[in-house]
Parts: sequence; structure tokens; C-alpha cells
Amino acid sequence: MELRMQALEAAINYWRARQPARGNEYALSSPVSRLAAVYALMIYNRQDCIAEEGLEPAVLALIDAWRRDAGGIQGDSHA
Repeated sequence: MELRMQALEAAINYWRARQPARGNEYALSSPVSRLAAVYALMIYNRQDCIAEEGLEPAVLALIDAWRRDAGGIQGDSHA
């Protein structure tokens, strides 16, 4: 299965709303940081989608929780 950039952006926003940045330095929460790392690599590699099989289990768990709680989005391979 593939994860599209639009779906990853929506998952990041979902987790940002649930666990916003905190402290004077506005450090990202752990879930947002994990997803942002995947997002950064996709941008660096100029990818609009990424194979889910290559993602860490923790990242997949965050994506699955977003899909379950937020219902996914149009164009998401699992929605």
C-alpha cells in the first residue's frame, strides 16, 4: 500500500491538534515529530507517495490511529 503526501499532511495536522507543540521552544510532540520526519524525506526525495511497507511500526500505528479516528481522506489508499 502507498501513503500519499496529502494523507500524511492530514495525519500530521490531526496529531498536531491532539498533541500541540509545547514549551518556550515549541518542540514538536513525539507523534508529530515521527510523521514530520517521513514528510521531510518525501519532500527531499520529491515523492508524492511512499510505500507503507518501508515505514516504522510506530509511524504506521500513528497513521492507522488517524485513519480510524478521523476517517482518512479522499485519495488515501485505506479510506
